[in-house]
Order: sequence, then C-alpha cells, then structure tokens
Amino acid sequence: MSSTIRVLIADDSPTMLKMYAALLSSAPDIQVVGTAKDGAEAVELARTLHPDVITLDVRMPRMDGIEASSRIMSETPSRILVISGAVDAEMSFKALQAGALEVMPKPRPNLEGLANFGVKLIHIIRTMAELPVTQRQAAQAPTQAPSPVPTPQGGRVTGFGLVASTGGPPALCHLLSLLPPKLPYPLFIAQHVSDGFTAGLCQWLGAASSLQLEVAQTGLRPQPGYVYLAPDGNQLQVMLTGELLVEPIPAGKAALGDTLLSSLALAYGERAAGAVLTGMGSDGAAGLLAIRRAGGRTFAQSPESCVVPGMPEAALRNGATDMMLSLEALASAMRSLTGVAPVAPTVRN
Repeated sequence: MSSTIRVLIADDSPTMLKMYAALLSSAPDIQVVGTAKDGAEAVELARTLHPDVITLDVRMPRMDGIEASSRIMSETPSRILVISGAVDAEMSFKALQAGALEVMPKPRPNLEGLANFGVKLIHIIRTMAELPVTQRQAAQAPTQAPSPVPTPQGGRVTGFGLVASTGGPPALCHLLSLLPPKLPYPLFIAQHVSDGFTAGLCQWLGAASSLQLEVAQTGLRPQPGYVYLAPDGNQLQVMLTGELLVEPIPAGKAALGDTLLSSLALAYGERAAGAVLTGMGSDGAAGLLAIRRAGGRTFAQSPESCVVPGMPEAALRNGATDMMLSLEALASAMRSLTGVAPVAPTVRN
C-alpha cells in the first residue's frame, strides 16, 4: 500500500457523506476516492476503486451494510469500518460477523462531539490501514463437537476470563455458541468496544448463546453459567471477596484485559482460567501471565484463526501460555473444565 490511504465512504445521508469527506480531507495521508449512497453502490465502487479502507453505515436503502460487508469481503476484500448509531448496534455486530473490522458510533450533533469524532475516525482509519487484508467468511458451527483438548494442571476452575479486541465480537459469538447452558463456572469478558455498544453486544451475544449474559454491577456475586461484561466506559474485576467490581477506565489506560485477568489470578489463584482472543496490541498478555504464575489454566486463540493475531502472539511471546487453539478447540477445552465454588474470604477481628 502507498503512503496515501485511499478511502471509500458509504452512507445514505448526503450530509453525512460531506461531513466525513471534510473531516478526512484534514489528514494529509488520507484521500477520499469515492462516495456511495447505499450498499449496492459501495459494492460496485469497491470493485472498481479498490480502496484501502471502506466506511459503511449499516442502515441503507437497496442493500444494507451487513450484506454489503459480506459481498465486499467475498468479492474484493477490503478493510471495513462500520459507522453506526448505538440504536443499530445489533446490525453493526452482524456486519462485523460478515467481515467488517471495527465499529464506531456516529458523531454527536455538537462542535465538540464532531471534533472528537474526526480525531478518532482518522486514528482508526490509519490503524486499520496497517492491517493485512484477508478474505474472511462468517464462522460456522461444526456439525459435531470437536475432540476434547488436553488441559494443563487439572481442570477445576472458579472463573474464566476472555479478552478480545479487533475481530472479537464474531469470535466471542462463535465461541459462546459452542458452550453448554450449564457451564459450571462464570465467564468474564473484556472486549474493547465503542461506548454505547455494550448493551447491544450483550444482547447480540445472548441471542447466539444458551448462557445467561449480563452487564456487570459492583457487588454482584458471579454465578455459574453466566457471562459478565463491563458497562460502557468501565472495566471489570473480581475482588478478593469474590464479588464483582466495576470502575471507570482510568484516563489513558485501555488494558481492560490485563485488569480483568490479573484480578482473577488474585481472587482465584490456581483455580483461575483465561484466554486471549483476536485483537491488535498486547492487552491480556500480562494478565494471562499472572494467571499462569498463580497456577491457573491459560489459552490463546491460534493466530491463523484470528482476524488480527497481535494479542494472542503477545501472550505467546511473554510465556503466558503454550496452548494456542482454534475457537472450536478452545470451546472443547472449556467444556472439559469443571467448576468449583470460591473459597470464602477469611474474616479477621
């Protein structure tokens, strides 16, 4: 790819098209090479223009962003960024499942919100432009369960943490769909997602899984068979008492996975377990290493099965795990683990 990032914009609103183009024109390394008023036109322009990055709305006439993402990724693969309102969160995650890389919310209707949106939009496009383009298809559940995968150091756990970023929602959706409803321990998820989309992510994952999904609250005691996500703008931890702690993400810190997994290592020790899934960067690697040092069980998604393998590869490099598994094999390993109730904290006078 050349030093100039070529971008195609698709939205059914002429006002939004002009606004996105104006914002991107402020970046000297970004060139808007075309605009589309619906998904069908976006698919056609993707064939002829071969842009580096495509931005898609999900709710468009003739062809929505879900079908457009699927068509583009099967015919002329590109890096797709979904720009959508939180009201369309479920459609946005379906577009990710169809092959889009990221989702971000539309700008707030004020000058400050527009300025912040422009900065974030340019940053995300620059980051996405560095990723390799692959021809991806939505994951399909296997017709039969894969063979059991050996798990290290026994198999009794009190809680299991999952960490994901880019490509994470579809991976989590597929993984959770392979787990039984009576999972004998709780799951905790640290998924990097834009503010306003957590509730939609919870509903979307819940529709694909027989497990119970909840947005976590401080003081809640996790239950087997439940899956917990932090609310928008917050990070999730398990306290030494066994209860959940939800806190705002500190300014400038985005290590949601390290925070979650490190808390499991402290709270559960050798009965903690965790896995790092697809994503950019290294979040989760340090927390997974903490679980391994505490004697717990650690896994990572195999790089070849990731949309972006950065996070699992970071976990492998720092010695946090040597179990690199496909999502199907990871689900098999998780099914082989047995639950154990947390030990009540010691009360000192």
